[in-house]
Amino acid sequence: MTLEDLQSAGVVLPEEEWGERELTTTVSKPGTIATAAVAVATGLMMYLGGGEALTWIGGGLFLVDLLAFTWLVIRAVDLQAERYPHRAPEPEPEEAEPRGERGGG
Repeated sequence: MTLEDLQSAGVVLPEEEWGERELTTTVSKPGTIATAAVAVATGLMMYLGGGEALTWIGGGLFLVDLLAFTWLVIRAVDLQAERYPHRAPEPEPEEAEPRGERGGG
């Protein structure tokens, strides 16, 4: 993905707006800390489980935690896009094909 793609999607501000706004994040800090703590706890569960039930419970909870973290970050990107609405680049006008040069039959 290029920088232009990220700018048009509203993930990155246009270059002319760089440095004009305070750098803040829309990612929830308590949510990030909670998902990190759960990830560490489930990692320990998988390690200490020794292949028994605790390992599988830890693995399942880790996957749920991974989904929660993914949702948290996607939600933060959406909030960022709402906070700074992007301006989609103007589409370039397509040149009309001259009449009679289509090469029919």
